[in-house]
Amino acid sequence: MEDFIEVNGIKVWYRITGEGEPVLQLHGCGFGHFNFDAATPILSKKFKVIDFDMRGYGQSDRPEQDYDMEVWADDAAALLVALGIEKAHIHGTSMGGMVAQVFAAKYPEMTQSVVVNCSAAKLDRYGKLLFKNWRDLAESSGPDSRVLAELISWQALSAQFLESEGSEGLVDGIHQILSDSNSKAVFIAAVDSIINLDIRDHAKAITSPALVLGGDIDPMTPWNHAPSGAGQQWLADNIPGAEKYVIAGSSHSTIFDNTEEHCRVVESFFTRNSLALKAS
Repeated sequence: MEDFIEVNGIKVWYRITGEGEPVLQLHGCGFGHFNFDAATPILSKKFKVIDFDMRGYGQSDRPEQDYDMEVWADDAAALLVALGIEKAHIHGTSMGGMVAQVFAAKYPEMTQSVVVNCSAAKLDRYGKLLFKNWRDLAESSGPDSRVLAELISWQALSAQFLESEGSEGLVDGIHQILSDSNSKAVFIAAVDSIINLDIRDHAKAITSPALVLGGDIDPMTPWNHAPSGAGQQWLADNIPGAEKYVIAGSSHSTIFDNTEEHCRVVESFFTRNSLALKAS
């Protein structure tokens, strides 16, 4: 089922697929709920998967305002309340993984477990320059820029995946998603929130079971940031009790370039930390 619901003063589009324990999915910058198109059909075989367009994206309202991870985390919590869900597994990718860190730290009572996928708590100078490229292209040509779609394609997907059979239309698909899901002002505000990110205190405050999951050749949020940043390895070392899983041959979007392995690892993690097991 899909519908709209009022959340913190805005209209939010959401979709629920499957039955079981709830899994709330938090998408990355620019992509809206499409970010999980490869994962939802797999995870919904066992879980009640909640996809939604976060504030500023897709079919949800796109107010021009200040944006940061806490704004989106607060909306995610309000969405669960509006849907009558007390507690959920959180599955956040890229910028959504940043939102997931803030959500898990701020709303521990609502977090059954959390997956932080291809993300960071603070960018180093390399990372800031990379996302500044996104910002500059969006500023000059809009978020529906074909060049931006091409840039994101090679940054987010492995060379092997881009060469695979049936991948010829991937850039076209990403270009269409960017065109459909974004407005210029919000896209730029979101990228600025990533460039200025420092949520290390939130990461250290997470008390729920956590999994740091990412690809070994991710150029956008690499495992080992320079000392000025806090990347995936920092998260694995600093989120209390966090598990770590590296997907070999994957780039920034493990959901797409190694879908089956990504979903197998996520499903296993959520199952091991299920509400039913915790209650027994």
